[in-house]
Amino acid sequence: MLTPQRLSVIALVLVSCARARPGDNDLVHFDDETKSQENRIILDSKLTENNEIPASIPINEKFPHAVLFGGVCGGSIISANWIITAAHCTLFTSGGFILAGTNNSENDSGLLHRVKRLVIHPLFTVGPYWLDTKQFNLNQIAARWDFLLAELETPLPLNNKTIAVIPLDDQIRTPVGLDAGFAGYGTDRHGGIMSQIMHGRELSVQADDVCLKLEQYRSKDMICTKGRPPRYDFACNGDSGSGLVGGGKLLGVASWVENDSIECRNGNLVVFSRIASVRDWIRKVTNI
Repeated sequence: MLTPQRLSVIALVLVSCARARPGDNDLVHFDDETKSQENRIILDSKLTENNEIPASIPINEKFPHAVLFGGVCGGSIISANWIITAAHCTLFTSGGFILAGTNNSENDSGLLHRVKRLVIHPLFTVGPYWLDTKQFNLNQIAARWDFLLAELETPLPLNNKTIAVIPLDDQIRTPVGLDAGFAGYGTDRHGGIMSQIMHGRELSVQADDVCLKLEQYRSKDMICTKGRPPRYDFACNGDSGSGLVGGGKLLGVASWVENDSIECRNGNLVVFSRIASVRDWIRKVTNI
């Protein structure tokens, strides 16, 4: 195996500029579960000849399932009442709200919905990435079964344009070379400031062998991806929890990334938690 490279969970730093939203520290817990009617969509997969998202299509219309979770992470709408994101995001936020229906987190154009219940996957584990990797000689840090389900107090008004449900993938093997992408508000450099404008990133699913150089990579519950040429997009602080979409379905949840304890850079491998590996758990919790 190759020499381990330094890694960390994408949301390594709680970005200080993320503006506090009403209700973030007032999470109310209820035990009742609400079924909701779903209006599923198939995402338009058209790209420019340079594999870029067409500028004429707003990012939140290209990824209408994408939300901001707790002010510090991404997330995906899987029904009018449920969001899925990364479990490690709860180390940085109480997850008391989500912002949907916008590509700007600061101009009050979106819909703010309170969260009433959080459900973390029972097998979720994560390395001590809040420690200084150099001081403690940590070569590799990552998360497994990095899933969190958030039930909303009130259902989202689905419109299939800027607020829409994304169908869940149930295929345990993701085709190598599949074009995929995600939308989020992450920074453009390690330790940087979260963007208030949603960005779209274009990736390609890699063979598991490509990510095996990352010591904690496990194909059972993870998907290996890398940015497509010529941009070689990447993920960075604040992109955690964002949904990987390919073939019109939600394939994974952004979890950790190669070298992000050192720098976020083009061409880094990005690891997503595999949705298909927890499909039964999602169904049990949400009835979806």
